[in-house]
Amino acid sequence: MKKKASAKSPRNLDKHLFEAGQQCHKRLWFDFHAPATEEPGTGRQLMSSVGQQLLTLARSVFPKGVAVAAERTDEAAAETTRLLEAATPVVFGAVFTADGVEVRSDILVRHRDGGIDLYEVKSGTKIKHRYVNDLALQVHVVSLCGHKVRAAFLLHVNPGYVHKEGADFPPMQLLRSADVTSKVQKQVELVKRRLQQFRQVTDAEQAPALATGTYCTAPFPCPHLGRCSKDEGTAPLRELPELTRALENELHKQGIRTIAQLDPEREGLTFRQKRTVASVRSGETTIEPFVREELRQCALPLHFLAIAALPEPLPRFDGQRPWRHVPYGWAACTLHDGGRVERAHFVHVDRTDPRGDFTTSLAKHLEVGGTIVCWNAESIDELRSLLDDLPGAKAAVRTVLGRPHVDLMQLFDAGVFEPSLRDHTDLRRSVAALLGDRSGDDLTVHGEDDLRAAIHRAATPRIRSATKDKIAEEVKATLVWTSERMLDLWRKFAGVETARAPKPAPTGGRSKPLPKPLPGE
Repeated sequence: MKKKASAKSPRNLDKHLFEAGQQCHKRLWFDFHAPATEEPGTGRQLMSSVGQQLLTLARSVFPKGVAVAAERTDEAAAETTRLLEAATPVVFGAVFTADGVEVRSDILVRHRDGGIDLYEVKSGTKIKHRYVNDLALQVHVVSLCGHKVRAAFLLHVNPGYVHKEGADFPPMQLLRSADVTSKVQKQVELVKRRLQQFRQVTDAEQAPALATGTYCTAPFPCPHLGRCSKDEGTAPLRELPELTRALENELHKQGIRTIAQLDPEREGLTFRQKRTVASVRSGETTIEPFVREELRQCALPLHFLAIAALPEPLPRFDGQRPWRHVPYGWAACTLHDGGRVERAHFVHVDRTDPRGDFTTSLAKHLEVGGTIVCWNAESIDELRSLLDDLPGAKAAVRTVLGRPHVDLMQLFDAGVFEPSLRDHTDLRRSVAALLGDRSGDDLTVHGEDDLRAAIHRAATPRIRSATKDKIAEEVKATLVWTSERMLDLWRKFAGVETARAPKPAPTGGRSKPLPKPLPGE
């Protein structure tokens, strides 16, 4: 691809381009010359809103702060210089440019001797390497501009903060300050070297000829993956399960680009990798004997349980902590001895706290005992946080957590190998490949981003009740579909003949009576 001259192409490298270059030089070239125009999803937009809310909260601790008003980079940099020359003690959004690189600081504190402290606000609860690199880039450019950086701090979310519903967030409790000066200083020289490499990449006439790899989806999915994957063929190497960066680099050096090029008996491959390679090369599905044995050992009744929950960066309800998963609904198909199937569900899309009714209703359904069969046990493991956040429901939470469970996704990842699947993270794909059932394509709420958008839409002020009911039905439809398909998978892979109860209508069918909603729901 030829280099395109565009007025929209950034003249300088910046934070986002630096992050792109660390992920992949090809992504850096595309981001610089031909940025993706895809609109961010609802999840990304809401996370951006959370970041802005935290930034405003952090800045409230610095009452003497002055914000840089200019939007254009050159004008903002000039305004920053004027503010610092005027000995302004705190500057918000300070901009610096040097050596073809531009940076913007969330909060800058100027000392009387002219020394500078930099503060970066992040929504995470831990100090991550990319946060340190972000600050190291700022320190490098600020230093080139003739300023001495005395210290660098990360203001990140305190995971131990306990919220009081309806109260404002106290910034000194919600946010935690971490002095990362020494960590940042160790990265500055590496930042300098990388910037030289990145400039060579962006100055090139064409994008680097790089094969797709694990870096295409880590730490974040690349927006150009669709463009780069057009010529990679079926079963690209990057899809090999448990692929490490070291093994990937070794295989790339040997010219191996697809899974089919691998020898299933190659030394160093894991059991799962060998089985995946063999399945791709033969075009046949392989089922390990332990899958059937594991499923047959489950004690009845079997509760095929689907849960809809979302991680919420900022808490909203009493006793809630940051980044806890809030459960909004569940559905279960319960297979009893003799083949009788019982169905129940619970969905909450109001702005009120769903955790109490969710836990109570689910515990009531599970009180008959038996085994929970789920798709990804993380949805159940996350409920453990309710023991701390929801003390009044401890008995109900323990009832749920006390039931033994089988993670179908994990079991299938370990023992079911189908030529078109590399893993079973997407239940819809697994159902389509293993059962020939593509009904999952009709679901309107699938995945975290769709669920977040639905819950956000349902919480809109003055929303019509009919619209809210429709959203609740869409969420329920996904939960019911998930529980029904898990039952179908169990029937096939356990090899146990059971009487099939009539499936409910698409709108849900008859369900087990659940507790009445709280007032105002």
